[in-house]
Amino acid sequence: MAPPAHTNGVSFSLPADLTIPAALGLTLERAVPLAPYTTMKVGGPADYFVTVNTTDQLLKLVRWARSVELPYFLLGGGSNILISDRGIRGLVIENRCRQVRIDEAPCCLFPRDDRPYLMAESGAAMAGVARTTIHAGLTGLEWAVSVPGTVGGAVVGNAGAHGGEVKDTLEYVMLIDSSGDIQEYKVADFAYAYRDSSLKRLKPLVAAFKPVVLSANFRLERGETAESHQRAKQFLQHRRRTQPVAPSLGSTFVNPPGD
Repeated sequence: MAPPAHTNGVSFSLPADLTIPAALGLTLERAVPLAPYTTMKVGGPADYFVTVNTTDQLLKLVRWARSVELPYFLLGGGSNILISDRGIRGLVIENRCRQVRIDEAPCCLFPRDDRPYLMAESGAAMAGVARTTIHAGLTGLEWAVSVPGTVGGAVVGNAGAHGGEVKDTLEYVMLIDSSGDIQEYKVADFAYAYRDSSLKRLKPLVAAFKPVVLSANFRLERGETAESHQRAKQFLQHRRRTQPVAPSLGSTFVNPPGD
């Protein structure tokens, strides 16, 4: 074992000869610089680094990390994050779970509500998800067309812009809970507030483990594609006028009350 390391105030022993089970079909890299993976383009190395492309891989990897008491950190689009030059101890999981699907609401279960569901995996880019809904003639996520980052981070932080935010259309979320099981949580379970949620406030569990967002399900309205395109165009133009184009953290501070 290597000397004890620390993450989120928790001490743990970093295995010097850690190997990932071949059955997972994943590649474990060591001492990977994280700067290229963030919008700020700064950040030291991850002790261990794995990229996942499916939620099944993500689930199995998280369960394995917990079984060997290896703290993990989920990295999505790399926005709204500033990584120290010392890097991140433990395992960094690059989340490329990006499946997006639109399902018609089953009329037998929702006789008075025929709004379609949109399922987006946690590694999907919010801007891409927004464009998908617009092309499908759905409305409710146009505000996200100019938002960096992924669905997982947006769910945790109640991301929003232009008067809209995640909680407005979010129906439920699939999470890997503290026991390593998949659980469904309703939007009301997250005590959403302005750019905040109970997930964001949650302190690390044993050995710095926290729940992991697998996917989010939104209920959207049918709308006019041309109108949605126009709104999205205006939001993008506003962003280009008011936001920096050089590497940055993205939005760093919340607006004061009433602004």
